Amino acid sequence: MLEFTNEPPKDPRGESLPIVRTPANRALNAIIISPDLLGTRTHFYHGRTLPCDSQNCPACIDGFPWRWHAYLGIWSSSTHRTALLEMTARAVEPIIQYRESHKTLIGCEISCRRATTSPNSRVIVTTRPADLQGIKLPPPPDVMSALSILWNLPQSSLQIQGAARNAPALYFEDDPSNDSSIANRDAATTQKRNGELTRKART
Repeated sequence: MLEFTNEPPKDPRGESLPIVRTPANRALNAIIISPDLLGTRTHFYHGRTLPCDSQNCPACIDGFPWRWHAYLGIWSSSTHRTALLEMTARAVEPIIQYRESHKTLIGCEISCRRATTSPNSRVIVTTRPADLQGIKLPPPPDVMSALSILWNLPQSSLQIQGAARNAPALYFEDDPSNDSSIANRDAATTQKRNGELTRKART
């Protein structure tokens, strides 16, 4: 039986938010609406950033190095839009310092810009308390839920465990910080590389 509605159905998994990064040719200005950032290991694999799931990670097996990325909710006062900001471990240091001083990131006004016009150049971040007079910030987004939707992962497979670089660390159920997981992953990577070297030597 057909059913018609005058509004699209809501995603039962929760709110989906876009991921934004610091652009190459202009500054990114926003207000943080997350109380803290959330970080995890990622790979740039097949043209996109994907999470590292330890020993079963195809990118690890293929020899791609991982990088730690932080994610936090931001809100633009000019567009009134909410998004997830992705930041590298180096770029996030001023934000961690702000959190240590103010005990929360909510209401932190940030300005992010590239050191050069290269899209991969170093990101320079400045922070200060935002002037919130007459502004009502949206509620903090569920960053873990939003990432699970973007990465098409069941939220039950994600968990916050410990910390990395003085920030809450997001890990998969198969914990990448576990020594046996890392050993298995590295063994698989070494085995693959040795096989490639053997094939080259034969040719």
